[in-house]
Amino acid sequence: MADWAGPIHLPKFTSKEFDEKKKKYQEKYGYTVTVPALGDIIHLSPFPPMTEHETALWKAREYDELPPGRREQIRDEKARKKAKFLAMMASPSPKIARSAAAVLTSLDDLQDAVSTLACVGLITAAVVGGTTAAVLAGPLGWIAGASVALNMINPMSRLRGRKGKASTGRAAKRLWEKVTDKNPFSKKARVKVAKNISKFRPSIGNAIEALQVTDNIWGVGLCLGPIVGFVQDTISARVRMEMGQKVKIEMAPGWKPKHLATASNALRAVSVLHGYPWKSDFMDEVYSFIGANLAQQVLAPYLDEYNPMEEIEDLAKYEIEAPRPTDILTLEVIQEAGYTLDEVCNWPQNGERWISYGELAEKTATQATENLRHFAEENKNSALAFIAGQNAHDFALHSLAAWEGEEQVEIEYLSSSRIIITILDHGWCYPDDIRWDQVRKFEDWVYVHEYMGTVPSGKEIWRYAEMFCDFRWATSEDEYR
Repeated sequence: MADWAGPIHLPKFTSKEFDEKKKKYQEKYGYTVTVPALGDIIHLSPFPPMTEHETALWKAREYDELPPGRREQIRDEKARKKAKFLAMMASPSPKIARSAAAVLTSLDDLQDAVSTLACVGLITAAVVGGTTAAVLAGPLGWIAGASVALNMINPMSRLRGRKGKASTGRAAKRLWEKVTDKNPFSKKARVKVAKNISKFRPSIGNAIEALQVTDNIWGVGLCLGPIVGFVQDTISARVRMEMGQKVKIEMAPGWKPKHLATASNALRAVSVLHGYPWKSDFMDEVYSFIGANLAQQVLAPYLDEYNPMEEIEDLAKYEIEAPRPTDILTLEVIQEAGYTLDEVCNWPQNGERWISYGELAEKTATQATENLRHFAEENKNSALAFIAGQNAHDFALHSLAAWEGEEQVEIEYLSSSRIIITILDHGWCYPDDIRWDQVRKFEDWVYVHEYMGTVPSGKEIWRYAEMFCDFRWATSEDEYR
């Protein structure tokens, strides 16, 4: 098991410094976020938010004063919002219907965060090709974990290297590391001592002191995400005590930059969107994973200055408000459909306008993990989905580090990955005359270790293949190149 050190450490930015970085970024890229992947460029193009001038013209119904292209863009965005809103109102789940406006607002907040924070945060990107690209394109996809690992040494697999041969040895190890480096299904993580999280919720603290696959850590990180923005939500009066009293806290002035509010809104938004079985548009889900990662990066250095879990007693009892729309298009859609904000602006976790941090944590973690798994299964051959999954992985580990400190975070590859890495490190591969039944028997043995959480030594791997599977490992040709 290895200690984990975050590859990303953003500094704090004043509003002026952030605005300068954002200006330079938008001069170069406009409102488009570019991500390199598979030798190509993926463009994320959120709807550019309406300016104060555009909003004033729209509110006054002076539509002709807007440039024709922009006018149509705004109308298309309103139509998209309306379609989503009406679909949610038609849902058989009353919680979803009662949360429709909060969901629309959350989607707005996420698009704003991705486009705004991309100038300083890092969107994880996998520039891969060859055998690694074949993992994404093949039937297993990037979610398969042990299945993909075993295909790295399977001569009958679809993963092929040079001259049509299966890539093996240390060359395959390097390719496998590319697939698993930031894959939320490839390794486990824990904190040595969950001092702060246990103070907030002992059950969550106990859970993350045990090894958890990082897709589970995504859910845990997300259920705690809104707490990261506690200070910002206090400033905006979106936090109250159980009896409805206002919250007053002493804080350093460093929390005032506007981009911190953007990041805080994003983490609250992701908690809304993953608070119920979410099967939304593909790009909406992509934004949720990327937006969470960017927001966590931006807010993390401020937690060193003021960590709510350390500073606030009985934090789990404080209540946070569901996102309330301010966007003119969202407000028009709700009004034209004949609803009030109180009817449709509630948390999906409890169907109410306010929810305690404790209840939010209890009702979000498991559902968020399930949503990540569903997203991965449905999009296992998508390069952009792979990147979204990598962002979920980074968010998960950065969340643990933000609450408990990097020195407390440990990671460990899953048993199947460690077995495959041992085989590849030794330069072994299946012999040319291997049979399917021998391959299956060895794979079944690997799956048993995966289930038990055990890792055999190289000597034990060699012995099992020879004595129980009736084959001897060959030496990979890649070892001599």
